[in-house]
Amino acid sequence: MKLTLILSAFVLFTCSSCKKEIVGCTDIAADNYSTLANRNDGSCFYIEPSAKSKTATVTNWTLNGTEYVAIIPWSEITTDVINNGAVMAYKETSTNVWTQLPLTTYDSGLYSTTIEVSITVGQVLIAISNSDLSIPANPNSIVFKISLVS
Repeated sequence: MKLTLILSAFVLFTCSSCKKEIVGCTDIAADNYSTLANRNDGSCFYIEPSAKSKTATVTNWTLNGTEYVAIIPWSEITTDVINNGAVMAYKETSTNVWTQLPLTTYDSGLYSTTIEVSITVGQVLIAISNSDLSIPANPNSIVFKISLVS
């Protein structure tokens, strides 16, 4: 009985230090990192995000009810970018100073003006409206920057 106990303890001790080798990517920064792998097999890969930007001066505003709207077309905005990336819009508030949209300004003590953005495949829709539902001043010419990360 004593010999069986000693033999069982020996087997348990020696096998508990044995690890099953699981090969895979062991670099936590990799896109295919495996939490199970304990030996790196060199299969790690890294996907770099792709960023692009476009500047557009919008002068073709359309009055739609109580808001001015404009469309900035950009074929780079795909379903994949919308679902897995990011599209951001900025307004140039002074020379080379960009403010991310949506943007609300309080130029009047009576109401605020908001510039909103909607992103759809192939285009960015910009809308300008007043909080009191009055027609905003014609925006004439505004510079926007659209950035996308895929």
